[in-house]
Amino acid sequence: MSSNSSRPSSLPSFWDERYAANDHLFGTEPNAFVASQVHHLPPGGDVLELAAGEGRTLAYVAEERGAACTALDFSREALEVCEQWAHEHNLPMDTRMADVRTWTPDRQWDAVLVTFLQLLPDERTGLYRTIRRSLRPGGIVIGEWFRPDHLSGNYDRLGPSTEDRMVPVAELRAAFGEDELLRCEPVDVTLEEGPLLRGEAAVARLVARRAT
Repeated sequence: MSSNSSRPSSLPSFWDERYAANDHLFGTEPNAFVASQVHHLPPGGDVLELAAGEGRTLAYVAEERGAACTALDFSREALEVCEQWAHEHNLPMDTRMADVRTWTPDRQWDAVLVTFLQLLPDERTGLYRTIRRSLRPGGIVIGEWFRPDHLSGNYDRLGPSTEDRMVPVAELRAAFGEDELLRCEPVDVTLEEGPLLRGEAAVARLVARRAT
């Protein structure tokens, strides 16, 4: 793991404090891109979300697709909210407290979700391997990240402050080049996902089916 990962925002304690101090830090609605692509997920399948936070997107997937969901995050505060939410709404939800940068999958899922996870380039190489290892053959990955254009274009100042935390579309095409790319593109969007992700943004979006 890169030494730059020791910056405060890369530590569980940083996010524990933020989640504890804010009521639904990223809102209660699902990630809008995942919601628009949920038809790719098999009804009644099982879905893993990496860096799931409080589970807002997984809760939507569980309700819309009848999926059995697994939320992985390194923040205990976030996962406690996720567990409470799942209990109150009777949703099938498993939680795992782990750092995606060092976590090794012990099984496979029908789909993997990851949205706005801010990792360094060498960490992202591991992330892409983890995603593919977590997917059954034919499984779907849906992902969304800030792309480098966000820092130079006419966008709102939100998300990462440095380019090394952003994902070029070409990087995704290379990482998932063995798979079927259903979508892999740059998109300009208006984000409305809680107080931290609200405004005009440049993102990279991915929907891919793992090769069988």
